[in-house]
Amino acid sequence: MESVRKLTNAELFKLSNEQSKKLTRESIVTALVLLFAEKPYEKITVTDIAKKAGVSRTAFYSNFENKEEVVKEFGKNVISELTGFFSGERYDGDGRTLLLDVFNSIKQNPERSKLLFGSKQIVYVLMGGGTVLDSLMPADGKFGVYNVLATESALKKVIVEWFRRGMIESPEEMADYCAELSKRIIVGGEEE
Repeated sequence: MESVRKLTNAELFKLSNEQSKKLTRESIVTALVLLFAEKPYEKITVTDIAKKAGVSRTAFYSNFENKEEVVKEFGKNVISELTGFFSGERYDGDGRTLLLDVFNSIKQNPERSKLLFGSKQIVYVLMGGGTVLDSLMPADGKFGVYNVLATESALKKVIVEWFRRGMIESPEEMADYCAELSKRIIVGGEEE
């Protein structure tokens, strides 16, 4: 997580409404992450989050309906970051390097990963939604779209389970395993 610089009063007064709202939302999400390191998600209250963020409950409710909405926002941010891996030219079809970056990111950010994978809500957000592999693995052939979906679903489940088991295997081992798993799913699905 980046270090936080405290804004001066003059800087705060110069913020536009949009900037102020964004800063408040980011503060609330960061507060939830910090609180998660202190106690289980189920025991964290809106009051706890608002207090840690340095905002009023009114400000909290102006930005989020409940703490689940904060978790969704956090999940979207993390998933957006992970999805960013898939769009880089750096990979140019190299799924193993991409997977290694994903596993390294998870291993290097254990508190964020704990929140991400420790909440059923976040796991639902992570497991739901559309595919992020479309740009890396365009669907070809009669069963192509199913191959992409099966690959992505398998990878998501493996990543979550690896984290839950304590990340015993190295990111390199997991990247190798998942790259091989992806090949087996795709090759196995090409037969018509």
